Amino acid sequence: MTEVKSQLSSESMIELHAYLKQLVSPEELAAVSNPSFARVEAYWHIGRIIVETEQQGEQRADYGTQLIENLSEELTTTFGKGYKSTNLWWFRQFYVEYPIPHASRESSDFELKDRLRTELTWTHYRLLIAIDNKQERAFYMNAAADEGWSYRTLQKLVRSNYYYQVGLEENQFRKETLKKKALNEADHIRSKIGKTKQILLGQPGWALINKLSLPYTFETPKPELIFFHYLLQRIVCVWFRDSSPNLLAFLPKQLENLQQQQPKQLTMAPVGLLVSNKNEVQTIQVAESKMLNAEERSLLPKKIEE
Repeated sequence: MTEVKSQLSSESMIELHAYLKQLVSPEELAAVSNPSFARVEAYWHIGRIIVETEQQGEQRADYGTQLIENLSEELTTTFGKGYKSTNLWWFRQFYVEYPIPHASRESSDFELKDRLRTELTWTHYRLLIAIDNKQERAFYMNAAADEGWSYRTLQKLVRSNYYYQVGLEENQFRKETLKKKALNEADHIRSKIGKTKQILLGQPGWALINKLSLPYTFETPKPELIFFHYLLQRIVCVWFRDSSPNLLAFLPKQLENLQQQQPKQLTMAPVGLLVSNKNEVQTIQVAESKMLNAEERSLLPKKIEE
């Protein structure tokens, strides 16, 4: 006992005895609202005191081992079985995996309950602290508490790599969801293109141009529809996208490139229509071209009514 006291401060020994007395005293245990978690807290504090004593002690390679061996003998003599050196090594590791630096019993108990799950027992935590991956450990801790897993259930799921199975399933689910979303968006765009084509061809002056027959080259994003408006005597390109500063800077250049490639008998610069997700239409013109007057603008849609 003298050797242990020479390694642990008197304050640490008093603290240790207070924690362990709570676990072996029926009167004190009865006063605790959650006896299982009280044991978890006590073991964490034992681990804390061991680590702090090691940090303040001699720099010999065997200092920690000797400390735990001597402490094990002292606690076993005083409190009985349950404090063999292998268990104390587990308590030490428990604190290492869930550290709260510079903690005392008063300052750390509230924070410890926030960091750990009070629904779990010490046997759960012994299994958890053997898991190296912190994210995996947190997953099992929360799942075990939320689902009410017993120690044996948790052990079985850890051994079966349940964490990675769930992760792969969720990843596959996300991929499938994104794929379905992309397909739905593509279907939506195709439907909108068809309706817009039908609406514009039903109005005076619009004639559809087959994009495949055009000798023009377009950069991405290419227009989804191209018309010739014979009342305006202009080519009209239609894009189906929401507006953005980059897009508004790029599309006039696309139209300018088209103007340089269009037949010489067409003297008017092409016009672009940008149809948003809400079917609102924004008119795009070549930067150096003459702006459309009010009568010309009236021939272009402001909104695609479905």
